[in-house]
Amino acid sequence: MKKSRINLWLIWAAVAATGIALYWLAPINEDDFPHPLNGLFRELHGASAMLAVFFFGYMFADHVQKKMHKKKHYWDGYVHLTIWSLLTLSGLLLYYPQEFLESWNVASIHWYAGLGLSVVFPLHFMRKTISKMLTRSRQI
Repeated sequence: MKKSRINLWLIWAAVAATGIALYWLAPINEDDFPHPLNGLFRELHGASAMLAVFFFGYMFADHVQKKMHKKKHYWDGYVHLTIWSLLTLSGLLLYYPQEFLESWNVASIHWYAGLGLSVVFPLHFMRKTISKMLTRSRQI
């Protein structure tokens, strides 16, 4: 596996782990105090998310350029891009809330988009393996 893929996997794991930690450390009621490590995990989540966006941009520019020559368009790549964009936008809206979004639960959108990325991200890397397995099973 290439170094950039390993880095992206490590950063994705850091974002996922700190996001899950933030979810579990969040106060249950509005009257409760936040967990003492909540601030630390929020900072780690933000730092790892910035690295993830940077590496995603790096991989996206190189990856898409190589794949466009093959003229194959995979649905999971579009879903992948959509989820990354939704995560970035909802993450920004969590820190800089807008008045017109008061009726939307941006935290839930961000959480479910993160869960969606946790499914699509590994499947995107395993697409070749999955397609080989499916073609072998059809040949049998």
